[in-house]
Parts: sequence; C-alpha cells; structure tokens
Amino acid sequence: MKIIISIVLILGLCTAGCIGDSPYDPQAKCGTPTNLTFEKGNNQLSWNMISQGEGYYEIQYGEPGFSLGKGTTVVTSKNSYSLPLYKNNKYDLYVRKNCGIDNGRSNWAGPITVLASNTTTCIKPGYATYSKTTSSVYSSTFDATVTWENDGVSAYETVLTISSAPPASGELVVLGQKAIYTGLSKTMNYNFFVRKRCADNTFSDFYGPYSIKWD
Repeated sequence: MKIIISIVLILGLCTAGCIGDSPYDPQAKCGTPTNLTFEKGNNQLSWNMISQGEGYYEIQYGEPGFSLGKGTTVVTSKNSYSLPLYKNNKYDLYVRKNCGIDNGRSNWAGPITVLASNTTTCIKPGYATYSKTTSSVYSSTFDATVTWENDGVSAYETVLTISSAPPASGELVVLGQKAIYTGLSKTMNYNFFVRKRCADNTFSDFYGPYSIKWD
C-alpha cells in the first residue's frame, strides 16, 4: 500500500481564493442560508438547512470589513461549524450553500460580526469523504482520494489501516487537505483516521474509523 500526501487543495477545502466568490451561474438554483446564529461558548456558527441539491456549505470568515475572497474558507456537510477562533478577537462570518453543478452556489449570507469569547483552535474534523478509481475492472487494486472537514489553515495527521482502533500517530499533511492511497486491495476493508495539529503542537482526537472499500 502506497500513500501520497498531496499539497493541492481540492473540493473547496482551502482558503477563500481557491473557491472564489462567483456561483456556477448568475442565478443559481440554490437557496441562500438564513437565520445565522453564533454560539459564543464553542464559536459555533449555525444556519438553516438548505434542501436543494446534494452538496455542502462554505463558510468564509476574517477580520471585520474584509472583502469576500480575502478571508479564510472552511467547508462542512452540516449546517453548523465550530470555527477556529481566538478569544477576544472580532470576526465577520459569511456562509453559502454549494448545491452542485446543476444548481450552483447560493448567494453569500451575512456578514454577522461576532466577538469570540473562547479560543477554539483545536477541534477534531467532523467528517470525511472519498472517491475511488481503478485502472481496470479486472484489476485487483484501486486508488482512493480522501478529503475531510478542515479549517483551511491547519495541518492534519492521517492514517489508513485495517484496524478499527485509533492509532498513536499518523502521516502529517502540512499544506493540503487530501490524502491519496494507491494500490489498495479490492477485497480488503480499510479504516481512515484524521486529526488536527493544534497551535501548541498538540493534536485533537482522531476522527474515525471511516470505512474505505471498493464495494
């Protein structure tokens, strides 16, 4: 089994400049989130759930008055996210829905300006997802590209194993939020784990086990 850690940010799991601010079309068929709410205790931004299309939400945040496209972007499949904010700092928060190619991205909702009352910079990822490819239907192996929920700026450790027990450590992903695993057996079930490296060089708990298999 061979692992390649990529430094390329994909699927919008990156800083705002990677995602951009234009929808797939000028009149995207994707509802704009409403009812933005901020919980100070855990710096959690939440909003109403948008039903149109498959997809995910994009949050952009930064100093008050920042221009969209200049902030930090995080991505989540849920309608809430605990942001990695620092105590006593003010932030502007925006959110929009990415409803997929057919329905495009919604308009940005926000900003709401908040004051962080706690530092929450070491939250473990909340979910992961993967895509898989194979060289041939007759091949006994496949490749898997795994991405996960992230804050757009932190480093993460990843592990792929056949064990369901959380590992002691993993491979460090410094400048990207995906891991590519090649030569995986189509007859094996694998478990993926990921954790965040914190500002003080400690780590969050591992997210996982997240099952990866061919069928």
